[in-house]
Amino acid sequence: MPTFTLLVSEPSEPHVDEAAAAVRARYVDSYLSDVRRGDVIATDWTLYEIEMYDAANPEQPPLMDEIRGLHLPAAA
Repeated sequence: MPTFTLLVSEPSEPHVDEAAAAVRARYVDSYLSDVRRGDVIATDWTLYEIEMYDAANPEQPPLMDEIRGLHLPAAA
């Protein structure tokens, strides 16, 4: 019977950071697309997913804060 050996290695930090940035960007893009289309149900679902993402990644800055910041006027 064949045996398998699990080789565990630490992920490369730059790759992890790139992946996290891509996920965050995808959530922001989904949110903006939902708002542009006026799809309230999709917008609420995306906001729910963002809340779950923030809860699962407490070591990162909250993505929900960035979403809220999209609606604030820019400082001159």
